[in-house]
Amino acid sequence: MRVADFTFELPDSLIARHPLAERRSSRLLTL
Repeated sequence: MRVADFTFELPDSLIARHPLAERRSSRLLTL
């Protein structure tokens, strides 16, 4: 396995800056 295998583009728009008002609306990505 190489470090380069884990290099990918992640747009800033997909990074949470603040929590959602309703916790039920949140999602979690697990790998």
